[in-house]
Amino acid sequence: MNKAKNLLVLITIILFSGYYTSSAQVFTGGSIGMHYDDGFYIDAAPMLGYRAGILDVGVSPFYSYREYETRPSSYAYGNRIFMQLTFIPNVFIHGEFEASNVATSVIGPDGKRERKWITGLPVGGGYRYSLTERTQAYGMILYDIMLDPESPVRNPIIRGGMVYSF
Repeated sequence: MNKAKNLLVLITIILFSGYYTSSAQVFTGGSIGMHYDDGFYIDAAPMLGYRAGILDVGVSPFYSYREYETRPSSYAYGNRIFMQLTFIPNVFIHGEFEASNVATSVIGPDGKRERKWITGLPVGGGYRYSLTERTQAYGMILYDIMLDPESPVRNPIIRGGMVYSF
């Protein structure tokens, strides 16, 4: 899995450096994701990114909580590295690499559920709507093509949020 992480970082650096323009800008914001499937799931994630022309790259640490109907509730945390490409005004394709620390079904010697790191690769698209000159609201639908059975997330992943450009 280290090769995949290293490749993603290399691609991000190449694209990031290749699209530098005088109109480049830093942006911040966040998103919330929710769904209901065998219980309630919510995900909150601040973000920090860089926009250069039609390409956005950034990071987004997250925290999620899952309340199951049939088993104990759990939480997860981790980080996402994302890229977005705006191919027509306000419409974008999105891809990210996600590393999550999740509770497993294995009970450790201390009586608590053991935790492990899992990875995901959500891809999809979305739409941005300008609220002001520097503020946008967005929504997106993603599909995790590497969905781990231990992941609290289920496909499709629906997220919405706001972005402020400096």
